[in-house]
Amino acid sequence: MSLPVSWSFTPLFAVLLLAGCASSNNIAPQSTLLDNQRLNLAQHKVSSLTISPQWWRNLQDPQLDSLMTETLQSSPSLRQAAARVREAQSVVGEANAANGPYVDLNASSNRQKISQNTFQPFLGGYPGNPVYETTNNLGVNLSYEFDWWGKYRNQVNAAKAQVDSARAEQAQAALTLSSSVAATYYQLQSNYAVLKVLQQEVDNNQHLADLRKAQYQAGVYGIDIPQQTQAQADSAKQQTIELQSQIDQLKHQLAALAGRGPDAMDHLHAVDLPGDSLLAPKGELTLELLGKRPDIVAQRDLVESYSQRIQAAKKEFYPSLSISAFAGLSSTNYGNTSPNLLEAASQAWNIAPAISLPIFHAGALRSKLGEESALYDQSVESYNQTLLNAIQQTADAMTVQKSSASQLQQALSAEKSMQDVYRVANARYSAGTIGRDQLLTSQAQLLQQQQAALNAASQVLQAKISLIRALGGGYQAPAAETKA
Repeated sequence: MSLPVSWSFTPLFAVLLLAGCASSNNIAPQSTLLDNQRLNLAQHKVSSLTISPQWWRNLQDPQLDSLMTETLQSSPSLRQAAARVREAQSVVGEANAANGPYVDLNASSNRQKISQNTFQPFLGGYPGNPVYETTNNLGVNLSYEFDWWGKYRNQVNAAKAQVDSARAEQAQAALTLSSSVAATYYQLQSNYAVLKVLQQEVDNNQHLADLRKAQYQAGVYGIDIPQQTQAQADSAKQQTIELQSQIDQLKHQLAALAGRGPDAMDHLHAVDLPGDSLLAPKGELTLELLGKRPDIVAQRDLVESYSQRIQAAKKEFYPSLSISAFAGLSSTNYGNTSPNLLEAASQAWNIAPAISLPIFHAGALRSKLGEESALYDQSVESYNQTLLNAIQQTADAMTVQKSSASQLQQALSAEKSMQDVYRVANARYSAGTIGRDQLLTSQAQLLQQQQAALNAASQVLQAKISLIRALGGGYQAPAAETKA
């Protein structure tokens, strides 16, 4: 079979092609991605910080490991993120299917009564009996558009980049959750440790208050001294009540993070705070390191997706070649004829190639390209802002970690000094050179300094967890997510 083609239309087709393609001029993105030089960040170095994806295991706390496993498996926020990944994967399937080919099996039957007013005069008038027409069709329809310019490939690539972005967002949700669990868990452990010391302080202050009361009754002190001492004892008791309330609330928070009821974490018991060296990320802040943050990877993938969508929108201005075909059976029963749909004479087919070139769409194509360019600019600026926020968060986390580490050293030094003071006071009390009230006073000062040291140690641990979160928590983007 040959198709009649008039080559005289070739020059006209070329002119129309140029006219159609020229209509997309002057529409282009305006935003650019931030780079190392604009941010004044160091270039990549081998000494850059590395973090294990399961960084919390370095803390060597089986109770935390069990809690983290349970939370990551049952958290509603992670399940929601996983559903978004599946949604994006379905969009890839839709984009792949958009280019066809489409094959449909169709069966139809249409029966109608012919109007008397549709008969032409040369037919001799409308018959005496009503005329009915029945049309039956059974066959396969085929349609396919050739992707000459790669428009559909761009759409598929855009959808795949959306999948990569959704996966990175899922990793960001997991990082946010794991760091929140670790921070809340160790705030709970810190409160346990402080509560233990505070209870000792309550007992010590009450002993001292009872002693001051006895001394007042003996005429040693005025009424103000035992009253002041008793107020200090009552204040310590109030602190224990507040701290116990905080402990209960932290357990409720951990239960909510795990997607469970408020009493689910009542089994958590006190453990020693981890050593200072177990979470000690060190390294230089580089753009390559920040690029491992899953939220930055997600934004970068969105930029790639919108870049592909721009390419697809540009190719809407180009001509398209499509083909449609039908093969099957067709029959029409008109008047007194009675053809059989399933007989050989009912066989029918057709094939219809077509070329389409957009000439004037009332600005629809230019508007679509402008929309995609604007969305690309939005994604670029969102990426830039995410990167700037990451730089600030990481720099702040490093500053807080350094400051809290210095404060911890000062608190430990002060605690050691108070231990020496208490040891001397205890020796002098044993020798009978000072009274019990002076020993209890020295012990109260030591207990207060121990609380300060525990709080400082907790701040260091919280700062390290924040730094790990700011640096991406050891996230490693798959190869498919390294387009940009």
